[in-house]
Amino acid sequence: MRNFFNDWNLRRIVYLIGGLWIIAQSFMDKMWYLIPFGLYFVAMSVFKFGCASGNCTVRNHKNSA
Repeated sequence: MRNFFNDWNLRRIVYLIGGLWIIAQSFMDKMWYLIPFGLYFVAMSVFKFGCASGNCTVRNHKNSA
């Protein structure tokens, strides 16, 4: 469980909080079709897929030829 929280960064925390907020608002407003949208952001933060895992970063080193 300790390894699960070791590599959390600000982006993953924002995804988690935003996803939970979308889910809560969907329940309160009874807009059930928005719940999968919130679950996507929660899953993205918990399982580290999408840009949350760093796949969208651009490497900035040059190859020496």
